[in-house]
Amino acid sequence: MIARLLNIPVLIILSSAMLLASCEEQIAHKGKTPLLSIESDFLYKEDVEHFIAANAPVSDSARLVGEYVQRWIEDALFYRMARRNVRDTKEVERLVDNYRRSLLLNIYQDKLIAQRLVREISDAEVSRFYERNKELFLLDAPMVQGLFLKVSAKAPKLSSVRKWIASAEPDDVESLEKYSLTNAIAYDYFVDGWRMLDVIAARMPITSESLAGRLQRDNFIEISDTGAVYFLNVTALLQKGEQKPQDMAADEIRTLLANSMKANFVKEAKRDLLEQAMESGNVNFYDNKLLELLGTLPGQPDE
Repeated sequence: MIARLLNIPVLIILSSAMLLASCEEQIAHKGKTPLLSIESDFLYKEDVEHFIAANAPVSDSARLVGEYVQRWIEDALFYRMARRNVRDTKEVERLVDNYRRSLLLNIYQDKLIAQRLVREISDAEVSRFYERNKELFLLDAPMVQGLFLKVSAKAPKLSSVRKWIASAEPDDVESLEKYSLTNAIAYDYFVDGWRMLDVIAARMPITSESLAGRLQRDNFIEISDTGAVYFLNVTALLQKGEQKPQDMAADEIRTLLANSMKANFVKEAKRDLLEQAMESGNVNFYDNKLLELLGTLPGQPDE
């Protein structure tokens, strides 16, 4: 399949590479099929097979394979040029070691948290944090609750629709939802949730500034254009800079608390390791002045 996808020049390269690979039987390819090589680096058939979608046109797959092969060759050649021209390999090795150390620490930390820190954050904890830190939760844009409906200008029962959406009572909402199943172009019930005013305005032929101004005078808005009628009943409005309600801030609070729990958990785990190492004598100080800088450490005998 791959051979069908590749153009003539690439086929020539691949054929040469296959011949080269067959002459280098000492190289362990671990069951993979080499397509081409540059010095000791090999591109394998298995590396490009995922570009060939089962139902994709051959031309599309060929383009993806060709682009990948070209990038692989260019990157391999450029890497060799860099390796020949960058002489400070000790600095590179230091950076690689630091990256490997950081990567291992992060992987282990995530694994440790997943294994041992499984406690859920309660609603009571969210409420306490919210009450103590209200200044953290201020709106950076107006938010609204309510109902939105868009129907064709020729939709039936528009007078009833006005009554239902302006009321927002449970019976009227039920009638509105049944009506929307067959007549609505767009319907959104968000009495129990929050939407950005800008997002609602974007669904209507009105600017957010004009909509905000009209909502200062009336919570029920009806706007028409040449093809549709837009209804909006805002049951709650919060302005920029006002306090976020707790239900709106709850997810943000849970994220903050979870991050704090993770940080404290890792800090305690490191402290436990330190205490164990000090008690077992695995940490040795050759200069007691370090103790003055670090403070009194567990397991360290008093002077």
